[in-house]
Amino acid sequence: MFCSHCGMHVQDGDHFCNNCGAPLQQEGGVMQAPYPPMPGTPPSVPQVAPQGRRRAANKPKDPYKDQIAQLRLQLRQLKLQLRQLNNQISGTRSNYFEFDSFMQRGPLHNIGRMVEGAQLFGPYQQRKQLRDQIMQLEQQLLSLEQAQAQWKLEQQNS
Repeated sequence: MFCSHCGMHVQDGDHFCNNCGAPLQQEGGVMQAPYPPMPGTPPSVPQVAPQGRRRAANKPKDPYKDQIAQLRLQLRQLKLQLRQLNNQISGTRSNYFEFDSFMQRGPLHNIGRMVEGAQLFGPYQQRKQLRDQIMQLEQQLLSLEQAQAQWKLEQQNS
């Protein structure tokens, strides 16, 4: 897969291009083959898709700013969902803890524990999926922030 913005190779599952920061999850964000080389351009140089307006040469736009902001927003949403799910799990566990304190050890106690486990199975799976998604987005955010820092350093040196 290749970024439809700059033509660089991207990994499956990436949300943004590591080269130019373009969003890949949008329709048309990736393509199956890189851009064909332009006449007179060596094939190793990535081809850049035509853009609308260009900024003044002395003040280039940060290509990572929007993608980083979007990733941070997605992370905040997922973390909020995770807190809500943890509250739901805590409430369910609390209800069974109160029930458990009134029950004697025995068959009825064991049935209560099995019902609790059955009710919590789905939320535990959702929690694991949310944690995995958060970890993946945090890794992508870190790589984008590193690329942004490198880009800013290059801008200062040029």
